[in-house]
Amino acid sequence: MAKFINPLTDVGFKRIFGDKQIMLSFLNSLFENEFVIKDLEYLDKEQEALPGDERNIIYDLYCKTDAGVEFIVEMQCRSQLYFRDRILYYMSRAIAGQGMKGDEWNYKLMPVYGVYFMNFSITNDGHIIEDISLYSKNQLKEGVNAKPFTDKVRAITIDMHAFNKIQSNCETTLDQWIYNIKNMEDMTAMPFKDKNNIFAHLETLSDYYAMDPEDRKLYDSALRRSRDYYATLESAKVEGLAEGRAEGRAEGRAEGRAEGRAEGRAEGRAEGRAEGRAEGVAEANIANAIEMKKLGIDLQIISKVTGLSISEIERL
Repeated sequence: MAKFINPLTDVGFKRIFGDKQIMLSFLNSLFENEFVIKDLEYLDKEQEALPGDERNIIYDLYCKTDAGVEFIVEMQCRSQLYFRDRILYYMSRAIAGQGMKGDEWNYKLMPVYGVYFMNFSITNDGHIIEDISLYSKNQLKEGVNAKPFTDKVRAITIDMHAFNKIQSNCETTLDQWIYNIKNMEDMTAMPFKDKNNIFAHLETLSDYYAMDPEDRKLYDSALRRSRDYYATLESAKVEGLAEGRAEGRAEGRAEGRAEGRAEGRAEGRAEGRAEGRAEGVAEANIANAIEMKKLGIDLQIISKVTGLSISEIERL
């Protein structure tokens, strides 16, 4: 077992960033030269469904600063097709939560910032966005002069895959934070603690062997789920590649034989093989759906991956 917990797991991330000192230090490094946060409080992570909507939403971490700015802070390890839309929806729910009943409310809002660690390549309607930068601070802007339309909504994405700095090249506190978060599970000692005491605190907080038995049990369970998820994805990729190669070879042989055989017999064999392949793919999709469902993956995501309907998945 590694000395430090993996912050890319749900339990590991919330243990680390659920600590006020850690969160304050990280956010101040993220917004250095913009503003300073002196204090913050954690808010209820679960947001009740809006009228007419049956879905509650749960943030990883949700807090409010002493200046009233709200922060949604999340670690996203699993790729999502419409991730940008999800960011907008979650932040909109936080904005809508500020609404007040009665005639006296004048729609004055406090800013809501979303901070998203991404352990995958962000996509837009299924297409990978190649030019995403390491730290992207996005906000609504006017179309003509690109001036900010409002400062009340900002989405900050941190692409973990784009961070390739070695320890000696981490000059800013933010670089040091990202380096530690990305490499923590493989470390034997926490770097940068001689420069900043917060990393000594991080070392203590993230020490696996210093966790109490109950927290360690929860973390071990989360780590297994994370590893099972990635193992399932890798298996699906390998199976898909093998099926594709087998089908390609079978079709090539069929075409060669078809040239010397009657057209009707060739069509019959082709139809039989097509039906067999379809049945095989259907069985594989059902098996993958069952495994993904065991891991607690959202049914809509399972449906997109396997091609099965929501009702079919629910019956499995």
